[in-house]
Amino acid sequence: MNSMHNLLDEVNLKTKPIKSSGTKYAIPKVVFEKLKLNTQFKLYHLEDDFNVPCCCAFFLFNDEWSKESLCALKEQSGANLLIGIRTSDRFMEVGDIINSVICCKLEEVARIVHQFQAMLSVHGSYIAMDLNDIIHFFNQNSYTKYAETKLYLSDDFTEQNKQEVEEFIAKLAIRNIRDFLLYTHSANFTGLKYFSEVIEIVEQKVDDYDMPLYGMAMTNTLNDTYISLIYPIEPTQNQ
Repeated sequence: MNSMHNLLDEVNLKTKPIKSSGTKYAIPKVVFEKLKLNTQFKLYHLEDDFNVPCCCAFFLFNDEWSKESLCALKEQSGANLLIGIRTSDRFMEVGDIINSVICCKLEEVARIVHQFQAMLSVHGSYIAMDLNDIIHFFNQNSYTKYAETKLYLSDDFTEQNKQEVEEFIAKLAIRNIRDFLLYTHSANFTGLKYFSEVIEIVEQKVDDYDMPLYGMAMTNTLNDTYISLIYPIEPTQNQ
């Protein structure tokens, strides 16, 4: 499977002068578009075309996937990661095929996929995460939990907003976790400029961490600002 570095190596990467930018050189459009195509985070269903390429393939536990169909999905899509999204009590073991599991609510699935897509700078993230770091995070953490909360921001990060974040974080079992992935998504810049305060609140709740990943993006597909946290959990038969 091709990594980001392999992708750039296999394409004839020659810089070309451009006129419309303040910089002298830019990555050719054909390379940029291929890079975007090969860094997709995509949710697949059994009836989908597995030959649509991606770097990370998601699938729902409540679909009737078999070992054979999951192998075909991972091989044909060229995915570096195969992540199961668990929204029910159905349990599947992580192993040679499935790299990791995210437990969440059914109504959160679309936002999770959208969020990962927005994490990379090639797709327009305001503060981006590195694809290799994301892959490493899920290879290190087989079972994870997704949690999110909305923030109703004015022009300031108010004491009420701070209390909302603290109450949200206090409900999560993150005191002894080593890794986590914290993300902010907003429809405007207001929700992003206070991200450092959100980070500080989260870090105060974690005793000793090794690999925190941070990112944020603006999007016109959401009406509210929300923060989300993905963190490791112990595997369990129950949601």
